[in-house]
Amino acid sequence: MDTGAHATSFHFWQYRQHFIFKELREKNMTVQCVLCKPKIRILSTSKNSTSNLKKHLERKHAIMYLKSPKGEMDGPNGSPTESPKGPRYKKSKLENLVNQMTSQPKVNTLVFNFMVENVQSLSVLEQPAFRKLIEGLSGGKMSMTRNTFINGIMMAYSKMKEELKEKLDSVQSVCTTADIWSAHNRSYIGMTCHWIEKNELERKSAALACARIRGSHTFETIAAKIHEIHLAYNIENKLQATVTGNGSNFVKVFKEFSKGDNENYEDDIVEFQDVGTILDGADEPMHLFLLPHQRCASHALNLIASHDLVQVLSRGETAQVYCSAMAKCFAIWNSVHQYPLAIAAVEDIEKMKLTAPCVSRWISEYSAVEKMVSLPETKLMDVCDSFGVPRLLSYEIAFLKEYINVFKPLAFALELFQGEQKCFLGLVIPTVLTLKKKLCEKKTLALYLLDVINPVLDAIDSRFKQLFASLDAKMATATTPQFRLWWLPEAEREDMHLMLVAEATRLEPTGGAPISSDNVQSEDEFFSFGPGTGNSDAEEEVRRYLEGTSKSLSCLKYFQRVRKLFLKFNAILPSSVLVERLFSHNGNILTPKRNGLTDDQFEQVLLLRYNSKICTLDKIFPE
Repeated sequence: MDTGAHATSFHFWQYRQHFIFKELREKNMTVQCVLCKPKIRILSTSKNSTSNLKKHLERKHAIMYLKSPKGEMDGPNGSPTESPKGPRYKKSKLENLVNQMTSQPKVNTLVFNFMVENVQSLSVLEQPAFRKLIEGLSGGKMSMTRNTFINGIMMAYSKMKEELKEKLDSVQSVCTTADIWSAHNRSYIGMTCHWIEKNELERKSAALACARIRGSHTFETIAAKIHEIHLAYNIENKLQATVTGNGSNFVKVFKEFSKGDNENYEDDIVEFQDVGTILDGADEPMHLFLLPHQRCASHALNLIASHDLVQVLSRGETAQVYCSAMAKCFAIWNSVHQYPLAIAAVEDIEKMKLTAPCVSRWISEYSAVEKMVSLPETKLMDVCDSFGVPRLLSYEIAFLKEYINVFKPLAFALELFQGEQKCFLGLVIPTVLTLKKKLCEKKTLALYLLDVINPVLDAIDSRFKQLFASLDAKMATATTPQFRLWWLPEAEREDMHLMLVAEATRLEPTGGAPISSDNVQSEDEFFSFGPGTGNSDAEEEVRRYLEGTSKSLSCLKYFQRVRKLFLKFNAILPSSVLVERLFSHNGNILTPKRNGLTDDQFEQVLLLRYNSKICTLDKIFPE
């Protein structure tokens, strides 16, 4: 249709619509909407109004009412006249909303969040199909370029860091976790920060850094990097501890530079250092002071299960049955990646999927064995036949079932330490004590593993000796309502009670200023000797807390001094697993096909993604 014909058709519809509504107003009619299916809707019109019908057509069926300015619809003899600038539409609120939602800054923000939160490669921004998708969805707006995205990363990272520093300034106590990750010939030190919100008593976490480390991972290099990151966020004065794994380099960092007691440090692994590196740095002494070190409880338990337990099982009377049973299990797991047809056959046998365990994670191996022995014995024989593996003998199956039953408490404790929201330092001592108790109870029913349990108990005592000697760990447990002093022997409870009172006395009264000389009213109140003296408020609060029975954290609102102690000592995490989860994002970003980012840009993208829950990424591109 040419332009003239199109204009004639348009004005004909405008002319007809005008007289339809005019006739409805004059005759005060009721009309039926045939577009509403399956039910036909009846609409009434008054003498001077047809708004019901017009609103219905606009909102339900997207039919816009064409309206001209005053006088344009009423020409000679009631005929419509053409506006000099053409016909005008009545703009709907929906159209205005769509225009606002598809502004260029809004499109840039949405694309930026998509790239960061889903860890997309920069090449996505340059793909023609992606650019057409954005243009089509946004009504013609352009997708951002690579340079715009990189500039956005810098602005968002700067904004995120300032927000995070403001949050940390308002927090009473924090702890950090640290670990080193290597991939594609690059090494990075990752650090996360953790604290407890004082109102909700919920754990909060943030990533502080994932910085490149060049050269050898010496303890001096690690110590300097940790100190630098702490200073960058102004948390060195409120830091309770740094949680790391049991690697020799990290252990030596805090052995050399920590302000705390270093007598309990015992290296688990012999450390080898480059002689040239030591000689080069001999004339440059370091003057760093790091706060106390907390070894990862989850790592310690994993070492007990994957190292100490395996050593005990591999010798003595259990060695033969353990080695033969596990060899057959590993043969099945290794076949999972090699024979797709056999995997399909296993799924047909029992409608379950077998997965190969992670070698460095004992809990993964435990879960894989548990899945195997959950099968009926006949089905288990069919699985062995499907993979061409010698069948598990009846005594081997009995051994594996006893293995799963005896060490189920150990698996439960490992899962508990790897939590985040409700995992506090005060959880560790009761968990280890309960684990030892449950392992002792398994002795009465053990047949194959009777001689294995005692060496495992000795390993637990050895690896958690430092924790049981820690005053911070004891205070964290005592201020946790779920445990209070119930975990202690009766003879030790009074001493712990006095330590709680001493810590509570050092705190300022709730909601008040520090006590000044103006508050001293008499000599009796000034001196603190004799019966009936001392801080009776703190003593009374601690007494009422210890006599309580509620196990919920919400009860701490009635004990403000104990609440402050809880926030201080339980800010420490028992595990460094959260910094390992930070590295789990790295594998999606740092790949051979995604190496276009510099080290700084890589760190900024990673931290923006990890901290997106506590820091907003909006308003990076102003309207």
